[in-house]
Amino acid sequence: MDSKKAMLVLTMILFCIFATGCQNTKEILKEVSTQWKANGRAYGQEFVYEQGQTVQTAFFNVTINQVTTAEEIEGYVPENSEHCFAVVNITVENTFEDFDSITMLCNDFELTWDALEGETTFPEYQFYDGQLPNEYNLAYGESKTGNLIFIVPKEVYAYQMKYYEIWDDNFIGNTYYMNFLLPQ
Repeated sequence: MDSKKAMLVLTMILFCIFATGCQNTKEILKEVSTQWKANGRAYGQEFVYEQGQTVQTAFFNVTINQVTTAEEIEGYVPENSEHCFAVVNITVENTFEDFDSITMLCNDFELTWDALEGETTFPEYQFYDGQLPNEYNLAYGESKTGNLIFIVPKEVYAYQMKYYEIWDDNFIGNTYYMNFLLPQ
């Protein structure tokens, strides 16, 4: 830690101890610690986008191109007859200049809807050619288009796909929500 950061942290700790109560001290120390770990990276903000808008994260841009539903895909059907497949076609483009490539995982994107009360579900692992692979690399400037497949209740039409930034050092940045409606 450089001397400026150490002095800032020490000053904040002393301020917390002498100017506030214990509970506030813990909250302030947590915030100071998070700001220090952030090292200039954005964090803690939530952004909401609508289908078709391009979402700009710290690492990539992503757009929901199209959403369809299916009762079965290549012989596969959801176990529960009250569910169907939501096929979310996305395009992801690497915009992160710091590395030659980034690794994307199918479970980078989660899905939620009102009844889940903040909980999320993950896409199904690749079982047909139109899906994005479980893991793939994108070189800087490269893009990939494909489908994420989720199992969803048939009676729900409004969804949010969620992505939150996790850096290599496990620092959590911002959270992005992409709203979309299933066709009726």
